Amino acid sequence: MSKYSSDPAWASVTPIPLDDGSNRFTQADGENAAGDDAMTTANVANEALPLATIAYSESYAEATAYLRAVMAANEMSDRALALTEDVIRSNPAHYTVWYV
Repeated sequence: MSKYSSDPAWASVTPIPLDDGSNRFTQADGENAAGDDAMTTANVANEALPLATIAYSESYAEATAYLRAVMAANEMSDRALALTEDVIRSNPAHYTVWYV
């Protein structure tokens, strides 16, 4: 089970997953992630697709998804502080979390 999604203290928070653009288009069927028709080659060429994506651990990805949610809500609470500490322990180089 996940640390935050299974914790009742975080039930009121909807995590915001990372959108690095890597899931925007599916390669197999030519449809975008929303299932719309395939884009033309010219439109795809004009899109800013990621050069590389980072394979974060599931626990870190979950923690940062909850961090984005509390930052978007401008939440200042003990649980937000604990989450911030957790993300810093996981990745001290995560410069955005130091802003919180």
